[in-house]
Amino acid sequence: MKAPIHSILTSIIVLLLAGCQSQDQVQPKLPVSLDGKQLVALGNSITAPDDSWAWVTAQYFGMTLTNLAVSGAHLTDYYNTCVDTNEDPRYNEDNTNNVISNQIFRLLQMIVPAGTVIPETDGEIFHSETPSPLTGLRDPDSTFTPFFVIISCGTNDAAGLKAIGDISQLDNPYQEADRKTIYGAIYWAVSVIRKYSPSTQIILLTPIQRSPLPERLPLIVEAIQRAGEKLDCHTIDMYNESGITTEVESQEHKYLYDGLHPNAEGSRLMGQTVIRHLQEWYTSK
Repeated sequence: MKAPIHSILTSIIVLLLAGCQSQDQVQPKLPVSLDGKQLVALGNSITAPDDSWAWVTAQYFGMTLTNLAVSGAHLTDYYNTCVDTNEDPRYNEDNTNNVISNQIFRLLQMIVPAGTVIPETDGEIFHSETPSPLTGLRDPDSTFTPFFVIISCGTNDAAGLKAIGDISQLDNPYQEADRKTIYGAIYWAVSVIRKYSPSTQIILLTPIQRSPLPERLPLIVEAIQRAGEKLDCHTIDMYNESGITTEVESQEHKYLYDGLHPNAEGSRLMGQTVIRHLQEWYTSK
């Protein structure tokens, strides 16, 4: 049976994109209505709950939310991280596959046509339950076209003493990025999403403050901001703008029910911060 011509053309386009070294983001014509647009959220337990800031944001604008965040996720890979597209890549006490890169591999499978090989995993080790090579799963009738991908991660990396790395690696091809470092993980994530979905708007959120405050958290916040600036990627400083502070949370759990995870009011504050920036950048030009 001959493959439909539109499927062949789509596969060729994806392969051409995969070989392209430029990861420029296509900017939408402004202002734009966000009603009906699709939002993808990536992150950890700050983002994963059904009523997180991502839900608050999507509800406000009337967007469709796809939440791929997993509690406990790290922005950076571990030394033994495998390609793992399970919805919950946590196995007893083993969290090494619970990383942003695997959330992005799941996202790529939703974007890339079914059966088309995704070359970003070439040479990588696969988890036993993830088929190799990694291929797209997108149905020809799919309407999945993310307008936003918002990445909110980093607090677990601070607690886990993950390496920040050097911003100079952003000057090299993204394929050489060290995903075990903050700079490398961000560079790889932004570049890969832009390659396969160039019209998608990528936004980085810094971690919020927490109590107690890991010593390295402000350094990770700064790294995310610097990477966003260098990659021409919108960044929201949740650490300083959300209204959630270590000072308050150390006295009472006002917005973080355990000093780390937002309660309903904390999620609302985070969502309002994101909403304000999206209005400024996209809907009020």
